[in-house]
Amino acid sequence: MTEKYVCEAALYASFKKTARWRDAVAQQFPSDPRNAAAAELLRQMGKETNLTDQQWRVIAPHFDRSERWSEALSATVRVVGIRPGYNDFPSFTSRLIEALVR
Repeated sequence: MTEKYVCEAALYASFKKTARWRDAVAQQFPSDPRNAAAAELLRQMGKETNLTDQQWRVIAPHFDRSERWSEALSATVRVVGIRPGYNDFPSFTSRLIEALVR
């Protein structure tokens, strides 16, 4: 199994976990439609998790499953569908890269 594949699996798992969390938040706050929409978007992005070679070249040096990686991934995935500019896999990946290289 290549490191790129392991990274894609980690991204997929994070999308899936966060979608479940957004579903729970949507039930808790049914008057805020953003949570249900974000959960659906996260599920869709999970289906599209496929890093380009260019994205992987930038992410690879940071993909060490460290606390910094986990924090950047968590912070980025939490705002998918909530903040503007996090509405598809390419934009998510760009934002993740920004969080990693700061």
